[in-house]
Amino acid sequence: MTAPYDDTAVALRPLDPRVRLLWWTASALALAIVLVAALAGGLLLEDGWSGLPALVVFVFGTPLAVAIPWLRYRRWRYALREDDLWISRGVIWRSTSVIPYARLQFVDTTQGPLDRMFGLAQLIVHTAAPGTSGQLPGLASDEAEALRERLARVRTSARDV
Repeated sequence: MTAPYDDTAVALRPLDPRVRLLWWTASALALAIVLVAALAGGLLLEDGWSGLPALVVFVFGTPLAVAIPWLRYRRWRYALREDDLWISRGVIWRSTSVIPYARLQFVDTTQGPLDRMFGLAQLIVHTAAPGTSGQLPGLASDEAEALRERLARVRTSARDV
């Protein structure tokens, strides 16, 4: 009987802590949009309960908007191992992806407006098989670029072997 894989043996790295601020900002913006919609919907009610939808959204949405980014940050980890990229993520549904360097097709970085505002970038690795690509959000921009270049070099040397 083989022993189960022990992920504690992997040197896991967290995302950049600034990603929490990015995720809190995105959550606050989403909550604000839902609050405006709830207020607009409440104004359509004619029985005097016009503020209730917005109150419900605020009471339940605010703790979620604060807690989920914090939990997401705690759950995202990655490691560059000798032969593969190891990514672990998920708050409710945990997911671990192991992407062999030999399977990489190309590696790129991307930045949205909020990423740029916080000096962050996302690293995306693509493989030939559909649905097996990987993504690392919340990396410092220079770190994401360095990882992109390193993985591009590793991919080239892995194919030469």
